[in-house]
Amino acid sequence: MDNQGTLFGHPKGLMVLFFTEMWERFSYYGMRGILVLFLVSTTHGGYGWTNEEALELYGTYTMFVYLMSIPGGILADRYLGQKKAVIIGGFTLVAGHFLMAYPPEWAFYTALVLIVLGTGLLKPNISTMVGGLYREGDGRRDSGFTIFYMGINLGALLASLIVGYVGEVYGWHYGFSLAGFGMVLGQVVFIWGRKYLHGIGNLTKEEKNEDKIFTKDQPKPAHSGFLGFNRNEWDRIIVILISFIIVLVFWASFEQAGGLMNLYALQYTDRFVFGWEVPTAWLQGLNAFFILSLGGIVASIWIALAKKGKNPPSIFKMGLGTSILGIGFIFMVFASLQRNSSADGLSSLHWLVFAYLFHTIGELALSPVSLSFITKVAPKRIVASMMGLYFAVTGLGNKLASLIGIWAQRLGELEIFMYIAGFTIVLGLILMILTKRINKLTHGMEDKKIDEEQAQTGQLLEAEMS
Repeated sequence: MDNQGTLFGHPKGLMVLFFTEMWERFSYYGMRGILVLFLVSTTHGGYGWTNEEALELYGTYTMFVYLMSIPGGILADRYLGQKKAVIIGGFTLVAGHFLMAYPPEWAFYTALVLIVLGTGLLKPNISTMVGGLYREGDGRRDSGFTIFYMGINLGALLASLIVGYVGEVYGWHYGFSLAGFGMVLGQVVFIWGRKYLHGIGNLTKEEKNEDKIFTKDQPKPAHSGFLGFNRNEWDRIIVILISFIIVLVFWASFEQAGGLMNLYALQYTDRFVFGWEVPTAWLQGLNAFFILSLGGIVASIWIALAKKGKNPPSIFKMGLGTSILGIGFIFMVFASLQRNSSADGLSSLHWLVFAYLFHTIGELALSPVSLSFITKVAPKRIVASMMGLYFAVTGLGNKLASLIGIWAQRLGELEIFMYIAGFTIVLGLILMILTKRINKLTHGMEDKKIDEEQAQTGQLLEAEMS
């Protein structure tokens, strides 16, 4: 599927998807970074809500953003194809983000609905298209997803610096309007770059593919089992569902960044550096900054290990990422201890910096790998639907994150940070220990190599998608 040539060793289409997702994430993270701050603010047109009210809406909104990935993936698989779904979702997002710039509350809630619908169409399908750029067994796939992930975080970093600053200093609705302009740029890039995505993301007819494309691991009568899946496919679906449990716990913890940790930075952190107060929203950019700084290093490590035949299975990487995330919350425990003992009730800024650093390392070990894992292990005819389910689980993690943030308002941040740290570190260690047993359910799909039969299968797929 590299018929459009390569750039820096990867299909040129990766760069199109990279920049499209970069601007889409600029719009999303720009809005996400200031949403809670806007809701609790009493200046620049903020609503003046309580912390609990703001966290409740934030959690519900982010949950539905990802839950809508399920119908978004199904619509792409059955009716639209991923490419058309991305375009329709993008224009819906443009409308939603620009409407956010309009002050009345009806416009605010209508805009949230449009953003939810647009993201549900765009997010799972653009990620699926990244996987479609690579044949089975292509060792570049994990590094390709990591590069794609860096595009996400370049957009997030720019959003936190630009949208965050404009929103806090000049007015929240001006910040929201900038998010809309970012989404317009994303649409322009994708529509222009479709020539580098030939045969990727088009709607395929299942009946034709089932008659023509099959392998030794997935024989032609693949629909003889329950709901049309054979035993091999059910095992692979089960291992993906196991990975979803890990994903749920990870994002329920990680997404404290936009809620509880965002409020903690605003209300309980000494943000003065050399006499200048750092805008709260800028701290949301630390995660993106660290990903851009470390993402290439992590991708290179995976490639080097793969060349030596020592690349850890995805489940091991996800367990490792979960434990590293937990270490990051230990720094938030230290921050809370300092706040409780300080005269001004504030903690030092460096605790948040270290927390975000370890959260980022954990994210790099888990998130791009889990996306790649789905495209490798899921039965081909439901890969977009499984990607949609992945983002739906991410949405449930966001909602759980907001509930945890609300509990922290009642129990105290110290106790919540301690519980998160302990649970995630232990869970990650258990996963790393059980990796071999869990990985047997993939039936070798994660490590599948390209042989002559698969090369023929790839040619058939290209013919069908063209």
